[in-house]
Amino acid sequence: MILFIICIGLTTYYLYLLWQRYQYFSRRGIPTPPFRFFYGHLKTLWNAASFHRQLETWTQQYGKIYGIYQGTAPTLVVSDPDFLQEVFIKQFSVFPGRRELLTGKIPNLFSSSGPSWHRYRHVINPTFSAAKLKMMSPLINGCISNVMDKFDDHVRNGNEFNIYIYYKRMTMDVICRCAFGIDTDIQNNPDNIYLKKIDEFFARGFQMDGFHKFAQLAPEIANIITEMYFGLNNVKVFLNTHILPLISTKRLDELSNMWLLTRLDPIIEQRLKTPTSRVDLLKLMLDVMTDEPINDQVQDSNSSKANHRLTRKEITINILVFMAAGYETTSTALAYATYALAKHPEVLQKLQAEIDRFLSSDDSMSDEETKKYPDYDIVAQMSYLDMFVSEVFRMYPIANAAIQREASYDTVIKGIKIEKGTLVHADIFTVHYDPELWGPEDPCVFYPERHATKRHPMAYLPFGAGPRHCIGMRFALIEIKILLIRLLQEYTILPGEHLESKLNIREWGPIAPREVWVTLVKRDA
Repeated sequence: MILFIICIGLTTYYLYLLWQRYQYFSRRGIPTPPFRFFYGHLKTLWNAASFHRQLETWTQQYGKIYGIYQGTAPTLVVSDPDFLQEVFIKQFSVFPGRRELLTGKIPNLFSSSGPSWHRYRHVINPTFSAAKLKMMSPLINGCISNVMDKFDDHVRNGNEFNIYIYYKRMTMDVICRCAFGIDTDIQNNPDNIYLKKIDEFFARGFQMDGFHKFAQLAPEIANIITEMYFGLNNVKVFLNTHILPLISTKRLDELSNMWLLTRLDPIIEQRLKTPTSRVDLLKLMLDVMTDEPINDQVQDSNSSKANHRLTRKEITINILVFMAAGYETTSTALAYATYALAKHPEVLQKLQAEIDRFLSSDDSMSDEETKKYPDYDIVAQMSYLDMFVSEVFRMYPIANAAIQREASYDTVIKGIKIEKGTLVHADIFTVHYDPELWGPEDPCVFYPERHATKRHPMAYLPFGAGPRHCIGMRFALIEIKILLIRLLQEYTILPGEHLESKLNIREWGPIAPREVWVTLVKRDA
């Protein structure tokens, strides 16, 4: 009887704490949509056809600053650029990172914060300097030459085709060569198992995974959930390796991200056994690899004496992070760029005119063969190309769910008291389509020239903002621009018969089209 009373008391106390938690926004006079006890707004978001469109709908109803609850975690959804500037730039020390869910004991550059993040950033930053990107231009062009050969085949046949699948293979090829020094045959082998596993990871929709949902509801026990998440896969690996081969030809499906992690060690082993002079991301990480345990809590991350080293496990998981990021976002951006060019022939013609003007007038390019391979300096001079790519990212931001920060201690922004642990989520779509920020032209109209006008520093957020902006941004942009230059130098893009019917944009995870069907026509010599 006493035990029963204690249980009732504890349950009542817990429910009272939850009730108090759900007063967070009402106490501050911040509007919030109707929510469910314990779930907050998560069930609505999970069941919504589109995460970002649900936020847009709420923004239209409740304004540029309103609150939602991710489980019991209060989250400010913000499309006010001044507020966002405080969070991402001016008060970066208060909002140093994202909330970590299902990251386990091996954090990475994307999910880490504090000393760990500073350590990763210090090691990886040099990879994406202008000098390194210039060195990588020939490698990028080599991958692009391969995909251009594939396009030639379709042009000779005169048929429409899904160009997106070629972008995926090419961008994986680029990230393998430039970041990890691995010469692959991915573009000639559509059945490459690594490519399939990366595709499976994104198609599956990590945000909708049951473990991830549970971690969102109960972040306090996220570490336990992480151990369960990894442990379940380890059991499958054991059964696939030691038990099932004895009794069956069938195998259990391993989690795609875990499958990749367990197979990246050979890449590291190969580079350790055969050192190379090639300066890439993997070399920079291997140069600081240590077998000693690292305790970031006892280091001063701002000190020149900080231990800027990485363990082997950290290197492995960061390889996976960069493979995924360099593959999905860049190939998707190219898909949207091609879609925009097929729909806007007047923009395509302006781009071709700029490309022709720069390549034909470049005295440093002495022969016809060299003119086919634009380098870093040529790309940097093309202003209309830069505006075009910026407009693609404005209208089609890809990783909108990643632009979130967690308060590490109490602060005040624009009169709103924000407690430690509160999340701030930037509503990128509302920001990117705000007529006050992007007028006077209609933000829903594709218009590259709008980027010739200086805008609010937080009006454009496809790569994040502040010290934690996407570290691979310049790498992605140079890859995208070189491909577009070479593509438009040789071909004109026309919409395929199935362009609209097969686009079918996936609205969860990275916002990506399913297919992009176009026809390429050889330009007149």
